[in-house]
Amino acid sequence: MLDSGKPTVVGAARWGARLVMVAVQKKGPEIGLGGMVRSELTLIASQGYPTEIFEVTPQLVEHHERFAQLISHRVPFAEADRAFGLALTPGAAEKVVVTFDA
Repeated sequence: MLDSGKPTVVGAARWGARLVMVAVQKKGPEIGLGGMVRSELTLIASQGYPTEIFEVTPQLVEHHERFAQLISHRVPFAEADRAFGLALTPGAAEKVVVTFDA
């Protein structure tokens, strides 16, 4: 499955893969259900709390240096395999963030 000439998660998923949605988005992504069926992709959604972000935002802003320390590695998308390796290796990383160029 392609979107604007770029592969999507659904199109790149191997058979039996799992996709966990852990972020809140103002506009949800379009997901190709046909691709999900072909790869038997499992979509798992995380629980969200609609007011929580507004309760903690002032602390995030005030203490952004402290919260930034929670991220041990920032890895470009082109090196996503390395990010998964770090995340799957006990003791190798605290929190790994995969970054995307705009």
